[in-house]
Amino acid sequence: MVFYILYKIGYFLANVLPLRGAYWLAGRFSDIQYLLAKKDRDAVAGNLSIVLKKDIKECYSLAHKAFRSFGLYLVDFFRMPRLTMEDIKKRIRKEGFDNIDSVLKQGKGAIVLTCHIGSWEMGGVVMAMLGYDISGVVLNHRHTNINDFFIRQRECKGMKVITMGSVMKRCFSALRKNGMLALVGDRDFTNSGITLDFFGVPTSIPKGPAMLSLKTGAPIVPVFFLRDERFNYRFIYDKPIDTKYPEGADKDFIVKDITRKVVSVMERYIREYPEQWLVFRKFWEAPVNAFVI
Repeated sequence: MVFYILYKIGYFLANVLPLRGAYWLAGRFSDIQYLLAKKDRDAVAGNLSIVLKKDIKECYSLAHKAFRSFGLYLVDFFRMPRLTMEDIKKRIRKEGFDNIDSVLKQGKGAIVLTCHIGSWEMGGVVMAMLGYDISGVVLNHRHTNINDFFIRQRECKGMKVITMGSVMKRCFSALRKNGMLALVGDRDFTNSGITLDFFGVPTSIPKGPAMLSLKTGAPIVPVFFLRDERFNYRFIYDKPIDTKYPEGADKDFIVKDITRKVVSVMERYIREYPEQWLVFRKFWEAPVNAFVI
């Protein structure tokens, strides 16, 4: 109940204030959280030390920026019902949309794959507003009130939410209708992923995107919704992942190889925008000072 009340207060403040004021207030709360949450602060700095191969001491300033990025992300999330086509036109630079449009012309749907970077939630809402049929797979929150609030925010402009309980059937259905299926690929919440090197550290990576692509023929298109300075965004559809293999190739090999290609794209964007990778727990079991110079 306490967290639900906090979210509702955040929602109220984000919407009663002008955007500039909401961002300013979010920045101040983020600064306080950075100072108080030592465990999270150390985890973010440790993660970034592995991503950037730097001494952890050099990564605390970036970790501070990550806390602020999360504050801005929350403001965006709370204000999504107010998002307008005029906002999209003025504040969002679309890049590579020919990649997704050409994939959808094939008629098999598209698996649009991102990671916990930028304002990924907002990306799905924007696609719905632009007239695309898009569904997003999300985790259920353990608190019903918060879960219902999150779903309302995500669905406010027409994006469809698929919760983990009904995931496979509805994923196949979305792709069969030539829709877009949005997945987040940097965290394995099911403990059934593939172990691959992620920034040089063995990591369990979700294999669901590759398996869905193999079973349905739907191409995988990496997508990233990234903050550009403070008030604007870059909405990038990267080139589709190459999923063409010789006939008779081993399926396990194909799934692993596709996932490896996905990892490579995620690594590229996280390295370019490390302060926007919003993971506030220790991502790897490797020592956080592994890259002390």
